[in-house]
Amino acid sequence: MTTAQRIADIVVALADARSAATDGARVDLDGLIAVVEEAMSGARTALQAERAALIAELLGLLHELDALVAALARQHHADAQRRAAAAYGVNGRSE
Repeated sequence: MTTAQRIADIVVALADARSAATDGARVDLDGLIAVVEEAMSGARTALQAERAALIAELLGLLHELDALVAALARQHHADAQRRAAAAYGVNGRSE
């Protein structure tokens, strides 16, 4: 598998994780750092002629990482709001 394909696969996995997080599912990020580091290592050692094509893939990876972080932050905020509402009730009083 080429570095470009590895990166494309990671982008797809990140998009799937973002979609799951948006739907309220818990997302398992175990192993994410390892696969991103592996792809980045491949990009660093790629031939000069391949590097230009990898830039677009890496930009897509960054975009999906940012989108996943935003989705996880929204999910965390919504969870915190639900916990607060459950703890204090909808009128701000403990039930």
